[in-house]
Parts: sequence; structure tokens; C-alpha cells
Amino acid sequence: MYLDYGKPERTRAPEPLLMWPTADPVPAPGCGVCGMLAEERGSAYGARDMSRVTDLNVRIRRHPS
Repeated sequence: MYLDYGKPERTRAPEPLLMWPTADPVPAPGCGVCGMLAEERGSAYGARDMSRVTDLNVRIRRHPS
């Protein structure tokens, strides 16, 4: 006797969505806060602290708004 179990279910998780890193944001011209954050980002790059670099990039992107 043949049992029909229907369509087999997916057994693997879907592929993760990978995105390319974006370029570092440019500080707003004439903004002292953005300039300070950009300098701090340069120091973080020098220390190879990419987590800090990412945090500073977010702060620069959000600062003028």
C-alpha cells in the first residue's frame, strides 16, 4: 500500500541576506560635532576597533537629523 504524505517540507533554514559594507559617511560641512566624530572614527580605525567604527558611522549619519 502506498501512502501519500504530500509535498515534503523544507528542512533547511533560508539563506541569510548578505549585504556589502557601505562607504563611511561624510561629516556635514562646518559641523564641529561631525568633525569630532570623524576624528574619533579615524582613531578607532587605527586601533582596529571596527565595532566602534560602526557605532561612530551611525552617529555621523544620524547627527544632522
